[in-house]
Amino acid sequence: ALNGNTTVDNDEFFNILSASEETLCKFYEDKEQWATQYVGTLEERVENLRQAAEQQVTSSDSSDASLYEEEKKDSMDEDENLLGFNSKSTRMVRRNVEVLKEEYRNFAKSQHFHHYIYAKKSLDTFLRELNLLIEFLDLNKMAFSKILKKFDKVTGSCIREEQMNEIFERNSYLEGDALRELKGQVKDMLHDTEENKPCLPDGWGDRKVYTIGCFDLFHRGHQNVLKSLREFGYFIVAGIHDDESYFKLKKKYPIDSLETRMKNVKPFVDQIYVIPSTDPLLYIKSMVSEQDIESGQCCYARGDDMLEFPGRPWVESVMPVHFVPRTEACSSTLIRTIYHDSDSNLRAKLAFAKTRYDGKPVDANGDVIKITPMTSQRSS
Repeated sequence: ALNGNTTVDNDEFFNILSASEETLCKFYEDKEQWATQYVGTLEERVENLRQAAEQQVTSSDSSDASLYEEEKKDSMDEDENLLGFNSKSTRMVRRNVEVLKEEYRNFAKSQHFHHYIYAKKSLDTFLRELNLLIEFLDLNKMAFSKILKKFDKVTGSCIREEQMNEIFERNSYLEGDALRELKGQVKDMLHDTEENKPCLPDGWGDRKVYTIGCFDLFHRGHQNVLKSLREFGYFIVAGIHDDESYFKLKKKYPIDSLETRMKNVKPFVDQIYVIPSTDPLLYIKSMVSEQDIESGQCCYARGDDMLEFPGRPWVESVMPVHFVPRTEACSSTLIRTIYHDSDSNLRAKLAFAKTRYDGKPVDANGDVIKITPMTSQRSS
């Protein structure tokens, strides 16, 4: 309505402004409803952690840790005056390593650690989502103000302040008070989560953490998973499927090139290797050193959207495997459709659609909106 910059159809302008308000309000109401409901899920996860922490006091994990510490002390006492390792002390060291490796595996399977990871990662992710929503509201407030400022400039009127006040009266949610209240609740739950964090085994934070993915259309779900991997060790190694193996796996080429996907992932990891096959087993075997396997200084971690990932039997035979919860309502397929599908009506429909936990879009009745697979030809 302001494109001409000379004449303005006032009715058209205010109709567009009103329609924008309605669209924004509907989008926000859906997001706030989801956020309010999801707090219940978070409270349940934190409560599960509290209960697991109480039960852990008498768990077998504690006795295993005590046994390891006792054996380690005996070994140190025995070797105190030796210039080098004799056969007996070497056997003791190897035994201690095996005890520690078994402790890592038991710890990875413990309910206490499982509930901690799910509570911590979910809360961290949700806090980022709330911050993004608050930023989204701030951007829309700025947009309304700038649009009305331009209207005043083009028409010679002076209505911006009055119109902004009316917009805020109709849309009080723009101040973000409800979201900030939710942030306070989340921070309290994060404090409780840290209070109930399990005591990590010796050397836990010194491990290498391996993961594999495609990472096309890199989004906040990818970021959240990669950030959470630091809970399992200090050095993150990520395998990325190349373009051809991506095509064979998904029957479509990635939107982002391999180089772009590598650049997007690198800030969140320490090392990257490329997987030119649909079967990653040979390549992860080549990346993991025998020394790390023997000393227990490695583990594998990924999102829980694919529990039976390719190569899991071998990976699990040599290192602990961890899973973290996926980010709700995030999906590369959905993003691909919204920004790259040839059907403009479908793109517009999905841009404001509600989504399920797995990121699939749903209609007003909660039924999944069917997305026709896009062409498999390589994007330019």
